[in-house]
Amino acid sequence: MRVSFHKTGPRRYGVRVRREHASDVEMHPAPAYDDWLPHDLVHFVVERDTGLRDGIFGQLAAGGDAHTFVPIDEQRTRRWARRSDRRNASSGTGIERSERLAAAAQYRWNVRAGRYHVDVPPDPDLAPDVESVQATLDEVAEAWHALPVGEALDLAWPWPERRRRTSA
Repeated sequence: MRVSFHKTGPRRYGVRVRREHASDVEMHPAPAYDDWLPHDLVHFVVERDTGLRDGIFGQLAAGGDAHTFVPIDEQRTRRWARRSDRRNASSGTGIERSERLAAAAQYRWNVRAGRYHVDVPPDPDLAPDVESVQATLDEVAEAWHALPVGEALDLAWPWPERRRRTSA
């Protein structure tokens, strides 16, 4: 699975996911644009780098839509919505942890970058993971910030897509 973070305009971005075992999906516009670290880019990094395989991007790898992505090549029909609902229901158990990690990691990165001036330590159960992704966040923040409008940052999801058995 390939995930592209597109800088689509001033203070706008979208996320496109190309999959082998399910329809390609996108979210545009995506929420929480940031000149250095957009929200969904942080999610991708924390899920990938901490091994969280069943967060937002894990759900997408299982054929779901994380309730925010829409198909690119096919129309959003009732049949597609039913299939997507089943895939969403059978995956994504780590989304809550992903949300907590992304928020804490982004906050910590902003403190380190001098953008926030009050350092609030993350929950102790998140702290090791929050610290472990900071160097990668530095790298992707530089790459994103340097990206011109119209270009994309293309990243690979490290685990294979999963096929879920669902009843019709």
